[in-house]
Amino acid sequence: MNELENLNYIYEFLGIKNQRTLNDIIQQKKEELSITSDNQLATLLGINIDTLNRILKGDNKKVDIISFIKISHFLELNIEETVKIYIATLKPEAIADIEDTRKANFIIKNFDLNGLKTIGFIKSKTDFKHIEKRILTFFEINSIFDYKDYVAYPLFSKSKRTSNDLMNEFWIKSAYNQLEKINNPNDFNIDDFKKIIPKIRPYSRLETNGLITVIRALYVIGITVIIQKYVSKTSVKGATFIVNGKPCIILTDYYGKYDMLWFTLFHELCHIYYDLDDLKSNNYHLSGAADILLLNEDRANHFARTMLFSDEKMNYIKPNINNHFVVSRYAEEHSVHPSIIYGFYIYDQPKSKQQSLYAKFHKYLTSSENALKALKTNVIGSENPREEIRLIIEKISN
Repeated sequence: MNELENLNYIYEFLGIKNQRTLNDIIQQKKEELSITSDNQLATLLGINIDTLNRILKGDNKKVDIISFIKISHFLELNIEETVKIYIATLKPEAIADIEDTRKANFIIKNFDLNGLKTIGFIKSKTDFKHIEKRILTFFEINSIFDYKDYVAYPLFSKSKRTSNDLMNEFWIKSAYNQLEKINNPNDFNIDDFKKIIPKIRPYSRLETNGLITVIRALYVIGITVIIQKYVSKTSVKGATFIVNGKPCIILTDYYGKYDMLWFTLFHELCHIYYDLDDLKSNNYHLSGAADILLLNEDRANHFARTMLFSDEKMNYIKPNINNHFVVSRYAEEHSVHPSIIYGFYIYDQPKSKQQSLYAKFHKYLTSSENALKALKTNVIGSENPREEIRLIIEKISN
């Protein structure tokens, strides 16, 4: 925003239509009262001549409210009107100070600075110049105020937003930002998509390369899948977006669990399968968080369970769940990773039992670390997000 735009904003904000300066009005009043000099006026008002000169010149340094009250009485104006007129007198550098304050206020209201510092997006919670520059660079927007309208803002337009709301919003916008820049060049083909879904499950058995192989196959048919680090204060396990007219999926390393990774992938694939029209109208859907689409989550969960390890199979293996050899053989027969069986089994039990069962089967619940190693980037924490996005494209398009 240039100096003239700054001035115009301040005038509009304060409702100033007549942009006469305070000096103009005071000089007119002096003529009416036959006051011949500024020194005489300063004596009359009981204001130091240096202070009066600063006010007349639009110098915002060391101007006290008492002086404004005295000038208001002299001009027969209320203090609010006097201050408004004084604003029109200020030099451009003073307007810049006001604009900096406005930007800082916007940042405080729209970002959880504690959360952003925790995830490494910013280094300081008080250096607002740095924070502004970081946001502008990351989202490639021209003004900090453009963040408000950068994708999905209506969902977060409620007047009072918690730190969780702010971090959810940041997570969504940063994910959309990455997907927009990846811009998958491949056309989305719904028929190819339907054919590929039944072929995905066996790749869950390949802990290191299975997920990236599936992601590359989906990329070829026009579906972009990226990993975005789980962010504290958010409740997003995964998300489905429509970016540049094509479906995209975001997976998080939620709880660092391998079985959860595959379940979330199939959950989001279900939304593409059944809810594509709704997604096209609304741009995105979140799984695990409040969502305006109200898509059928039960159906997506059932779809994911069925595609990975159906209830019928679970009922068959359940009596032998304590026999790891039997579970492993059964998993192999049905082309699924055994940790998915254990994960589903624990989830199906009453919550009161889940903690003890998790401790019991923990050694069979594989971490997602190896699966994500080939996909990990640090777009949010990077000073050069474009380079990180280039690396993502390189990883998922090979």
